Amino acid sequence: MYPKLGIRPVATFAVTILLSALTILLNILSFSGLSLASTNDRDIPFYAGFSGIDHTRPSFVIVGDTQSTSHWEFWRESNDKGRKQLIDEIAARDPAFVINLGDLTTRGSSKKHWQNFDALHKTVLEKKIPYLPILGNHEYYGNKKCALHNYFEHFPHLEKRHWYSFTWKNIALIMLDSNFSSLSEKQVNEQKQWYLGELERYEHDQTISYVIVCCHEAPFTNSRVVAPNKKSKRYFAEPFLKFKKASLFFSGHAHTYEHFQIGGKTFIVSGGGGGPRHKVTTDPRKRRYDDTYGGGELRFMHFCEIEQRDKSLLFRVFRLEKDGTFSQADSFPI
Repeated sequence: MYPKLGIRPVATFAVTILLSALTILLNILSFSGLSLASTNDRDIPFYAGFSGIDHTRPSFVIVGDTQSTSHWEFWRESNDKGRKQLIDEIAARDPAFVINLGDLTTRGSSKKHWQNFDALHKTVLEKKIPYLPILGNHEYYGNKKCALHNYFEHFPHLEKRHWYSFTWKNIALIMLDSNFSSLSEKQVNEQKQWYLGELERYEHDQTISYVIVCCHEAPFTNSRVVAPNKKSKRYFAEPFLKFKKASLFFSGHAHTYEHFQIGGKTFIVSGGGGGPRHKVTTDPRKRRYDDTYGGGELRFMHFCEIEQRDKSLLFRVFRLEKDGTFSQADSFPI
């Protein structure tokens, strides 16, 4: 004979099932970019843009993949403390501007995740340091329209451009969108023609000595988690190799630091801004490309700095140590 549950246990069980179902529904809505909250329930901070760039400062900073670890990836490391230390160190250096190589936040369509991004960058906002990002794959996550709205809402100086260029001192910087699967065929062709035109234009500009190109998905990487992006290689890296002034090519997506010399040009992978780190293949017999940086499989959180010194540039990488201090991990003149 089966025991009777009684009215109270049955009611409690029903309420528990209902709350669980509601939680799942809210998670689905959030992941899709929908929200039950008003879009006017907070002020959206505007990050400083091109007009705020200080051309008298000696250096600028590049960082990539500052997103937190997703709750869906509970088995991967979480670097919340280190991420905050990294951003605060960047702000303390008072760079002329900061470039973010994409994957700024975990899910682009989530208002909450953007609130976390703003809290993380509180010191950058307070100092009004110009912030110049490019689109990573996480910026498209969830509802694409909502995700892009959140992105451009924070960075109105981009004027809803997926790709753009600007100059600082005698350096031209070209910023690209490597999310080819999220771009229309028309957009891919437009960006391709625009990029080739910018490379050609700066090559003949007597005021420009160096051209730096940035995209999110790396054309070259030994990451064990993500593969090199063939279209980044075809559309971005291969044209880059043909121009004399093209000096440095930065990408992220692989959460590590890598330094390649390919075709006489320097390619840097800098995805050490706080996302769960990727191991890289270091065995010369198995890795895809020769990495001139002799680090181990699992590398460090970091940011890159480019300093102008007289007629040359100095590139440096600063790694976050376990005690919260920073040390120089790599450097070379350009």
